[in-house]
Amino acid sequence: MFSFRDFGIGILLSLFFVSSVFGAISSESSKRKVEELGGDLFFVKGKAVEIVLNKTQVEDKDLALLLAFPDLKDLSLENTRAGDAGMANVAKLPKLEWLNLYRTWVGDEGARNLADSKSLKMLPMGETNLTDKGLVHLSRMRQLTYLGLRGNDVTDKGAVHLGKLIKLEGLYLGETGVTDVGVRELLSLKKLKKLWLHDLPITDDSVVTLSQMKSLREIHIYATKISAEGVRSLQSVLTECKVIHESITN
Repeated sequence: MFSFRDFGIGILLSLFFVSSVFGAISSESSKRKVEELGGDLFFVKGKAVEIVLNKTQVEDKDLALLLAFPDLKDLSLENTRAGDAGMANVAKLPKLEWLNLYRTWVGDEGARNLADSKSLKMLPMGETNLTDKGLVHLSRMRQLTYLGLRGNDVTDKGAVHLGKLIKLEGLYLGETGVTDVGVRELLSLKKLKKLWLHDLPITDDSVVTLSQMKSLREIHIYATKISAEGVRSLQSVLTECKVIHESITN
């Protein structure tokens, strides 16, 4: 005997089928679009977990297609025109852990959008439009384990906010505007293992600070004002840390 209950179940099954088919079509369409843009996709058990779009013509308007890949963990947009607006969609990817924004157009507003992500852990974004204002937003991302800021307009004022990222294990500050004052703001980073401070106007005053950072295992301080004597002093204290400086020959 026909019942409305049977009818309701039939409707639900039909909707589920249509939804599944539509989702598959949408995902396939997005896959083709990524490939048309010149990108590469990598799959694990049929699910896209990594997309590389380096040096392609991808723009902010294209990044909405990434939402078709909810299992995405790694995304690389290096040397593209990806900017602030596109980061609003990127931040919605629920499993994204690694995001390469090196040499993109992302700036402070993009950092504000990215700060909504709860999954991102590694964020290389050197040579972008990021400034100290953007670091205010990034300091909300307490889950970050790596942050790359090479060549950005970042100063001691922004370094204050870096000290809040207490889970950082790697921090790239080379070629920024950070001085001895900014380096002192890093003392709260108790898990920091790798630190890049090359091409900075830091002096032997930073040696005093760095000597207190016992977790360090590798530090780059070449092209600075740190003396050979300062390096020897630092190495004598941080015996388990590899120090890269002009005065040391490996």
